[in-house]
Amino acid sequence: MGWWSHFINEGSLALIALALFVAQVLARELGSLTHRLVVGATDDPPEEASDKGFIQSGVLGLLALLIAFTFGMAVNRYETRRDMVVAEANALGTAEMRVQLLEAPQGAQLAQMLHAYARTRLAYGLAGAGDKPALVESSAKQRTALQTATLSALVPVRTTPLAPFVGAAINSVLDVGAEREATLSATLPVTILAALVVYILLTAGVLGYSLTGVRPRHRVATGIVFALLTMAILLILDLDRPQGGTIRTDQAPMSQLVAGFPPAGG
Repeated sequence: MGWWSHFINEGSLALIALALFVAQVLARELGSLTHRLVVGATDDPPEEASDKGFIQSGVLGLLALLIAFTFGMAVNRYETRRDMVVAEANALGTAEMRVQLLEAPQGAQLAQMLHAYARTRLAYGLAGAGDKPALVESSAKQRTALQTATLSALVPVRTTPLAPFVGAAINSVLDVGAEREATLSATLPVTILAALVVYILLTAGVLGYSLTGVRPRHRVATGIVFALLTMAILLILDLDRPQGGTIRTDQAPMSQLVAGFPPAGG
Protein backbone atom coordinates (compact mmCIF):
# COMPACT_ATOMS: atom_id res chain seq x y z
CA MET A 1 0.00 0.00 0.00
CA GLY A 2 2.98 2.29 -0.52
CA TRP A 3 1.37 4.29 -3.31
CA TRP A 4 -1.86 4.64 -1.34
CA SER A 5 -0.05 5.85 1.77
CA HIS A 6 1.93 8.38 -0.27
CA PHE A 7 -1.19 9.64 -2.06
CA ILE A 8 -3.28 9.96 1.11
CA ASN A 9 -0.58 11.49 3.33
CA GLU A 10 1.25 13.68 0.82
CA GLY A 11 -1.03 14.13 -2.19
CA SER A 12 -2.86 17.36 -2.91
CA LEU A 13 -6.10 17.59 -0.94
CA ALA A 14 -7.81 19.17 -3.96
CA LEU A 15 -6.73 16.26 -6.16
CA ILE A 16 -7.90 13.74 -3.54
CA ALA A 17 -11.27 15.49 -3.34
CA LEU A 18 -11.71 15.45 -7.11
CA ALA A 19 -10.66 11.80 -7.38
CA LEU A 20 -12.99 10.73 -4.56
CA PHE A 21 -15.99 12.63 -5.96
CA VAL A 22 -15.48 11.31 -9.49
CA ALA A 23 -15.03 7.78 -8.14
CA GLN A 24 -18.34 8.05 -6.28
CA VAL A 25 -20.14 9.26 -9.40
CA LEU A 26 -18.67 6.39 -11.41
CA ALA A 27 -19.68 3.90 -8.71
CA ARG A 28 -23.21 5.29 -8.74
CA GLU A 29 -23.42 4.98 -12.52
CA LEU A 30 -22.09 1.44 -12.34
CA GLY A 31 -24.78 0.57 -9.80
CA SER A 32 -27.40 2.23 -11.99
CA LEU A 33 -26.20 0.31 -15.04
CA THR A 34 -26.36 -2.95 -13.10
CA HIS A 35 -29.97 -2.20 -12.14
CA ARG A 36 -30.91 -1.48 -15.73
CA LEU A 37 -29.33 -4.69 -16.94
CA VAL A 38 -31.09 -6.75 -14.27
CA VAL A 39 -34.57 -5.25 -13.92
CA GLY A 40 -34.80 -2.42 -16.45
CA ALA A 41 -34.90 1.37 -16.06
CA THR A 42 -38.44 1.85 -14.76
CA ASP A 43 -39.29 2.99 -11.26
CA ASP A 44 -39.83 0.24 -8.70
CA PRO A 45 -43.26 -0.66 -7.32
CA PRO A 46 -44.06 0.98 -3.97
CA GLU A 47 -43.41 -2.18 -1.96
CA GLU A 48 -39.96 -2.67 -3.56
CA ALA A 49 -39.13 1.01 -3.14
CA SER A 50 -39.85 0.65 0.58
CA ASP A 51 -37.50 -2.33 0.84
CA LYS A 52 -34.77 -0.39 -0.92
CA GLY A 53 -35.35 2.49 1.48
CA PHE A 54 -34.48 0.22 4.40
CA ILE A 55 -31.32 -0.89 2.60
CA GLN A 56 -30.30 2.71 1.89
CA SER A 57 -30.88 3.71 5.50
CA GLY A 58 -28.80 0.80 6.77
CA VAL A 59 -25.91 1.43 4.37
CA LEU A 60 -25.85 5.17 5.03
CA GLY A 61 -26.17 4.64 8.79
CA LEU A 62 -23.18 2.33 8.87
CA LEU A 63 -21.22 4.76 6.69
CA ALA A 64 -21.99 7.57 9.14
CA LEU A 65 -20.74 5.39 11.98
CA LEU A 66 -17.48 4.64 10.17
CA ILE A 67 -16.90 8.30 9.36
CA ALA A 68 -17.63 9.31 12.95
CA PHE A 69 -15.19 6.67 14.22
CA THR A 70 -12.43 7.80 11.87
CA PHE A 71 -13.10 11.48 12.55
CA GLY A 72 -12.91 10.78 16.28
CA MET A 73 -9.50 9.16 15.86
CA ALA A 74 -8.23 12.16 13.88
CA VAL A 75 -9.56 14.63 16.46
CA ASN A 76 -7.98 12.67 19.32
CA ARG A 77 -4.60 12.83 17.57
CA TYR A 78 -5.02 16.57 17.03
CA GLU A 79 -5.86 17.13 20.69
CA THR A 80 -2.88 15.02 21.73
CA ARG A 81 -0.55 17.15 19.61
CA ARG A 82 -2.02 20.31 21.15
CA ASP A 83 -1.61 18.92 24.67
CA MET A 84 2.01 18.04 23.90
CA VAL A 85 2.76 21.67 23.03
CA VAL A 86 1.37 22.75 26.40
CA ALA A 87 3.27 19.98 28.19
CA GLU A 88 6.57 20.91 26.54
CA ALA A 89 6.12 24.61 27.28
CA ASN A 90 5.36 23.81 30.93
CA ALA A 91 8.35 21.46 31.20
CA LEU A 92 10.69 24.07 29.72
CA GLY A 93 9.36 26.79 31.99
CA THR A 94 9.77 24.63 35.08
CA ALA A 95 13.30 23.56 34.13
CA GLU A 96 14.34 27.13 33.32
CA MET A 97 13.19 28.26 36.77
CA ARG A 98 14.88 25.41 38.64
CA VAL A 99 18.29 25.62 36.97
CA GLN A 100 18.59 29.20 38.21
CA LEU A 101 18.88 27.74 41.71
CA LEU A 102 22.30 26.40 40.77
CA GLU A 103 25.39 28.44 41.41
CA ALA A 104 26.96 30.43 38.58
CA PRO A 105 28.18 29.76 36.00
CA GLN A 106 26.45 26.36 35.69
CA GLY A 107 22.97 27.68 36.36
CA ALA A 108 23.30 30.56 33.91
CA GLN A 109 24.73 28.26 31.25
CA LEU A 110 21.89 25.77 31.58
CA ALA A 111 19.33 28.58 31.46
CA GLN A 112 20.82 29.89 28.21
CA MET A 113 20.81 26.39 26.73
CA LEU A 114 17.15 25.98 27.67
CA HIS A 115 16.33 29.34 26.08
CA ALA A 116 18.00 28.29 22.84
CA TYR A 117 16.28 24.91 22.92
CA ALA A 118 12.87 26.51 23.49
CA ARG A 119 13.39 28.76 20.47
CA THR A 120 14.27 25.72 18.38
CA ARG A 121 11.14 23.94 19.59
CA LEU A 122 8.99 26.95 18.72
CA ALA A 123 10.51 27.04 15.23
CA TYR A 124 9.83 23.31 14.96
CA GLY A 125 6.16 23.82 15.76
CA LEU A 126 5.77 26.68 13.27
CA ALA A 127 7.79 25.08 10.46
CA GLY A 128 6.32 23.36 7.44
CA ALA A 129 6.86 19.70 6.66
CA GLY A 130 9.98 20.36 4.57
CA ASP A 131 11.76 22.32 7.31
CA LYS A 132 10.95 20.00 10.22
CA PRO A 133 13.65 17.30 9.67
CA ALA A 134 16.48 19.83 10.11
CA LEU A 135 14.86 21.16 13.29
CA VAL A 136 14.37 17.62 14.60
CA GLU A 137 18.08 16.98 14.12
CA SER A 138 18.97 20.27 15.78
CA SER A 139 16.65 19.48 18.71
CA ALA A 140 18.27 16.07 19.20
CA LYS A 141 21.74 17.64 19.34
CA GLN A 142 20.57 20.24 21.84
CA ARG A 143 18.96 17.57 24.04
CA THR A 144 22.24 15.65 24.10
CA ALA A 145 24.14 18.81 25.01
CA LEU A 146 21.59 19.62 27.72
CA GLN A 147 21.93 16.17 29.23
CA THR A 148 25.72 16.38 29.30
CA ALA A 149 25.75 19.90 30.72
CA THR A 150 23.18 19.02 33.38
CA LEU A 151 25.13 16.00 34.61
CA SER A 152 28.25 18.15 34.85
CA ALA A 153 26.47 20.99 36.62
CA LEU A 154 24.91 18.67 39.22
CA VAL A 155 28.21 17.10 40.32
CA PRO A 156 28.89 19.74 43.03
CA VAL A 157 25.38 19.30 44.49
CA ARG A 158 24.86 15.59 43.82
CA THR A 159 24.44 14.79 47.53
CA THR A 160 21.86 17.53 48.11
CA PRO A 161 18.09 17.58 47.38
CA LEU A 162 18.83 20.14 44.64
CA ALA A 163 20.27 17.49 42.33
CA PRO A 164 17.08 15.42 41.83
CA PHE A 165 15.01 18.61 41.92
CA VAL A 166 16.82 20.06 38.92
CA GLY A 167 17.60 16.73 37.26
CA ALA A 168 13.94 15.66 37.15
CA ALA A 169 12.95 18.93 35.46
CA ILE A 170 15.63 18.59 32.78
CA ASN A 171 14.73 14.94 32.25
CA SER A 172 11.10 15.94 31.71
CA VAL A 173 12.20 18.42 29.03
CA LEU A 174 14.19 15.73 27.24
CA ASP A 175 11.37 13.18 27.40
CA VAL A 176 8.51 15.40 26.32
CA GLY A 177 10.50 16.74 23.36
CA ALA A 178 11.07 13.26 21.94
CA GLU A 179 7.48 12.27 22.71
CA ARG A 180 6.12 15.33 20.90
CA GLU A 181 8.09 14.48 17.78
CA ALA A 182 6.81 10.91 17.84
CA THR A 183 3.24 12.16 18.28
CA LEU A 184 3.58 14.51 15.32
CA SER A 185 4.60 11.70 12.99
CA ALA A 186 1.72 9.42 14.07
CA THR A 187 -1.11 9.36 11.52
CA LEU A 188 -4.23 7.29 10.97
CA PRO A 189 -3.52 3.75 9.73
CA VAL A 190 -3.82 3.73 5.95
CA THR A 191 -5.80 0.48 6.16
CA ILE A 192 -8.60 2.29 8.00
CA LEU A 193 -8.70 5.08 5.42
CA ALA A 194 -8.62 2.56 2.56
CA ALA A 195 -11.51 0.60 4.10
CA LEU A 196 -13.48 3.83 4.56
CA VAL A 197 -12.99 4.85 0.93
CA VAL A 198 -13.98 1.37 -0.31
CA TYR A 199 -17.13 1.49 1.80
CA ILE A 200 -17.98 4.95 0.43
CA LEU A 201 -17.66 3.66 -3.12
CA LEU A 202 -19.79 0.61 -2.33
CA THR A 203 -22.40 2.91 -0.79
CA ALA A 204 -22.40 5.02 -3.94
CA GLY A 205 -22.94 1.86 -5.97
CA VAL A 206 -25.84 0.80 -3.74
CA LEU A 207 -27.45 4.23 -4.11
CA GLY A 208 -27.05 4.06 -7.87
CA TYR A 209 -28.67 0.64 -7.96
CA SER A 210 -31.53 1.42 -5.60
CA LEU A 211 -32.37 4.89 -6.94
CA THR A 212 -32.29 4.04 -10.63
CA GLY A 213 -35.40 5.19 -12.38
CA VAL A 214 -36.69 7.75 -14.82
CA ARG A 215 -36.49 10.69 -12.38
CA PRO A 216 -33.23 12.65 -12.83
CA ARG A 217 -33.49 14.37 -9.45
CA HIS A 218 -31.88 11.34 -7.84
CA ARG A 219 -28.62 12.23 -9.54
CA VAL A 220 -28.71 15.73 -8.08
CA ALA A 221 -29.51 14.42 -4.60
CA THR A 222 -26.78 11.78 -4.68
CA GLY A 223 -24.34 14.34 -6.09
CA ILE A 224 -24.95 16.51 -3.03
CA VAL A 225 -24.46 13.50 -0.76
CA PHE A 226 -21.18 12.67 -2.52
CA ALA A 227 -19.99 16.26 -2.09
CA LEU A 228 -20.76 16.13 1.63
CA LEU A 229 -18.96 12.80 2.01
CA THR A 230 -15.96 14.21 0.16
CA MET A 231 -15.87 17.22 2.48
CA ALA A 232 -15.98 14.92 5.53
CA ILE A 233 -13.06 12.83 4.24
CA LEU A 234 -11.05 15.97 3.43
CA LEU A 235 -11.59 17.26 6.97
CA ILE A 236 -10.35 13.94 8.39
CA LEU A 237 -7.27 14.00 6.14
CA ASP A 238 -6.54 17.63 7.01
CA LEU A 239 -6.71 16.86 10.73
CA ASP A 240 -4.42 13.89 10.13
CA ARG A 241 -1.73 16.00 8.42
CA PRO A 242 0.00 17.77 11.32
CA GLN A 243 3.00 18.68 9.16
CA GLY A 244 1.32 19.63 5.92
CA GLY A 245 -2.39 20.30 6.42
CA THR A 246 -4.21 23.59 6.78
CA ILE A 247 -5.30 22.78 10.36
CA ARG A 248 -2.24 23.52 12.47
CA THR A 249 -1.60 23.03 16.16
CA ASP A 250 -1.67 26.28 18.11
CA GLN A 251 1.85 27.22 19.25
CA ALA A 252 0.70 30.00 21.60
CA PRO A 253 1.96 28.31 24.82
CA MET A 254 5.46 27.97 23.38
CA SER A 255 5.38 31.47 21.88
CA GLN A 256 4.41 32.98 25.23
CA LEU A 257 7.19 31.08 26.98
CA VAL A 258 9.86 32.23 24.53
CA ALA A 259 8.56 35.80 24.68
CA GLY A 260 9.31 35.86 28.40
CA PHE A 261 12.97 34.93 27.90
CA PRO A 262 15.74 37.52 27.53
CA PRO A 263 16.68 38.29 23.91
CA ALA A 264 18.98 35.77 22.29
CA GLY A 265 22.57 36.70 23.02
CA GLY A 266 21.49 39.12 25.73
